[in-house]
Formats: sequence, C-alpha cells, structure tokens
Amino acid sequence: MTNEANRLLDAAVKRVGLRSSFFPAEIGQDIGLDKHQAEAAARHLSNAGILELGFDCAATFSPEYKKLRSKDSEADRATSRRSRSSVKTRVKN
Repeated sequence: MTNEANRLLDAAVKRVGLRSSFFPAEIGQDIGLDKHQAEAAARHLSNAGILELGFDCAATFSPEYKKLRSKDSEADRATSRRSRSSVKTRVKN
C-alpha cells in the first residue's frame, strides 16, 4: 500500500470508526492530502478490499475488513485480560 493510503486508512479509523461512512477527500484534507491524492488513496484501498466506494465517492469499510479488525481487537482484549490477571496474582504473592 502507498504511504497516502496508509495515512488515509489510519485517519479514517480514528476519525469515523469502522461503522460510519466518510468522504476520503475531507479526511485527506485533514492529513495534508489534496482531493486527488485522497481519492487515489481511497481507490487503492478499495482495490485492496479495505474500502467500498460509492458513486459519489463516499467510502465505507468492507465487511471483510470489519471482521478482520474485530478479530484483532478481540485478541488484544483477551491478551490484556490475561496479562492483567497475571499481574494481580504476582501482587498477591
């Protein structure tokens, strides 16, 4: 993926989350991309299966990407729970 696509992806996830739609040009403007760079980055993300672009250039995250991200966040939560419980047991001893 290109640097612009990575930046756009990170900014979109932080700004709108996985459930909302957004306009890549607006988010691109916030991170220093012009309209054409942001739309090109969105097309690149769409070709990679991360975004679904509408005819008006509105973007939503693909169901596959949402599933992938939810599995990652579940694994992170489980790992943090395990590490917290091991810290508690060490403190008790």
